[in-house]
Amino acid sequence: MIEITYLDASKNEKTVTFESYEDFDRSQQACLIGVADYYPVQKLTYNGHDLDYHGTYGDIFFYLKKQDLSQYN
Repeated sequence: MIEITYLDASKNEKTVTFESYEDFDRSQQACLIGVADYYPVQKLTYNGHDLDYHGTYGDIFFYLKKQDLSQYN
């Protein structure tokens, strides 16, 4: 499971979850999630492991592509 906590335009903390990496990937490819790419991410977890990500929502896709997520399965 992927859990992303970010700040929206009003600086309200929001969380979005995906059951799998594939679900997240599909949402990004199809632009299904109404989260702006520039929203700052506060926390990114994969299967309960904090990935220590610092950046924007829009860069998560590329960040995860470079990670060895198999170590967290």
